[in-house]
Amino acid sequence: MKQSACSHAMRQFYRTTTLHGFKYLCSKYYADRIGWLICCCASACCAGVLCAVLWERFLEVPALLTLHDLRGQEDAVKMPLVAVCPPAETIAYLFQKKLLINTNVTGRLQTILNHVLRRKDTNKEHLVILEEILFKNNLTLPEALMQVMPPCHSIVKNCRWQSIMIPCGKLFERELTEWGVCCLSRPKKLKIGESRTSRLEAKRNLQIAVQCSDQPTLNGCEVYTKFNGEEWVEPMILSPGYNYLAQVTFTSVVDSDPDKFVEGTCSTADGYSKSRCLLKCKEKSCGCSDPLRSKSRNEDSVPPPCLMTQMSCLRRFNFENITCKCLPSCKKVSTFLVLESSPMNAFIYTHNEIYAGLNETASSVLLISIRISGSRIFVVNPTETWITLLSSLGGVFNMFLGVGLFSALEILFLLFVRLPIAIRRSTEIQIPPSIDNLYC
Repeated sequence: MKQSACSHAMRQFYRTTTLHGFKYLCSKYYADRIGWLICCCASACCAGVLCAVLWERFLEVPALLTLHDLRGQEDAVKMPLVAVCPPAETIAYLFQKKLLINTNVTGRLQTILNHVLRRKDTNKEHLVILEEILFKNNLTLPEALMQVMPPCHSIVKNCRWQSIMIPCGKLFERELTEWGVCCLSRPKKLKIGESRTSRLEAKRNLQIAVQCSDQPTLNGCEVYTKFNGEEWVEPMILSPGYNYLAQVTFTSVVDSDPDKFVEGTCSTADGYSKSRCLLKCKEKSCGCSDPLRSKSRNEDSVPPPCLMTQMSCLRRFNFENITCKCLPSCKKVSTFLVLESSPMNAFIYTHNEIYAGLNETASSVLLISIRISGSRIFVVNPTETWITLLSSLGGVFNMFLGVGLFSALEILFLLFVRLPIAIRRSTEIQIPPSIDNLYC
């Protein structure tokens, strides 16, 4: 009885359903039922294959790269952060000149500072020597670097932004960086003297004349540029007595996939970088912070600075022993730099203001040129989202099986209403007693 009730409900569903070909499955002709069963199975297989292809394409996250035209876009084309840093040998000379240091360690001070400022693995004995020097002068490493660092106007002598000479004191300020205390010029400061016509030019040019020391035996300055979104940069060394031309092009890729923002597969925080996140992870494990770091505005609590003898924990940290969830940034910036040099010959005969008052044997002139024509900004726009996936799946099912919104309601009505009612009614029917039971 129960089986016949369910069969009756299924036959009634086949007669009234809007699914393609299903109503012919209850035909009174055997050949029709077999033929339409084969057609329905073939359509279901085709729909399954196409749905698998759509799902695989959705998992690959296909996207459309949109290239932005940078010409005339003031906010899109900015100069990077420009930093001028004295090299380790100059810092060692300034330490000996301005701090109390024992004469027996002066020969090793340059090597010690070169390892510490360049984030190299340093011998513990050398770290103890540096710690003793700082303790003797009652200073921390950032305080000592800031105290011996000359003012920026004595390091960056002359500055020219585009074609306008600008006082370097308005552009550069002393700040603590991962490479020590440097003279930094941030992009917002380079809007000084920018005209409307200069925004339409094919290049952004910043020319500076630098001199980090008046000692002929010491090297020149170290300079690096960094765009917002770059993970890691290394300084380039400028030798005294040379002109340098640094032609920079950049490529910026911005991922605008809203699913990644919601799922947390990349970070959109301003100023976020994966390298800084890994540094915080190391600091949390070691219990102290790297002295050569600047505190961000959105950082609430930072561990106390590490002593010099604790620096080995940060330099020899093993990420296999701890789990750090550091997401990549949704904005990735990479730069390509070509550096050309030429001797500063007979610059005293030129009328170029960038060379005014320079010492030929101790100074360097650097022209940083951002080539707009060679730079690119890409925006990644995903072409497959949950909405497009559902619409594609709906189209496939509708084409091969005729499954739409109303068909889905029919199936749900069959499963949760008709079949339970048919089963319930079949169990309520009284089974007549058999003849043997009548005589018991």
